[in-house]
Amino acid sequence: MMTRRSLAASAAVIGSAVFSPVVEAATKLAKKIFAADPNTTPKPPYSPAVAYGNLLFVSGKASYNAPNPKDIRSCATYAFDAVEKELKNAGSSMEKVLKVQIFLADIKDYAAMNEIFAARFAVEPPARTTVAAIIPRDSLIEIDVVAYI
Repeated sequence: MMTRRSLAASAAVIGSAVFSPVVEAATKLAKKIFAADPNTTPKPPYSPAVAYGNLLFVSGKASYNAPNPKDIRSCATYAFDAVEKELKNAGSSMEKVLKVQIFLADIKDYAAMNEIFAARFAVEPPARTTVAAIIPRDSLIEIDVVAYI
């Protein structure tokens, strides 16, 4: 026959067996910072990419240095290339992108941007948000992503 004391002791043992792996896993998670080009100057006041566990958050990549900064296709290609560089540096890839956020200086560029997006994510495209926004440095587009490693 189980007494209250033996029942409580059994519950404590079972509880610690169930929660111990969860607590242990949580304590092993750590934030890790990545930068595809650590020599960037000036240093931005943010991290280019941050991993936590197996999730990777890539900061926005803008198009102000694109080969043709007034052409949305050139700008979108440039921004996606910059995103891909950060992903690879952190051990991920475009195939592992879960969510994309796209900011357009002019929503009229949506169709042209969408062509570039569709080519980059031809199979199993990620979730996406696209909005019109005021983007720093006269960029036509800025893109950020969440991926897994």
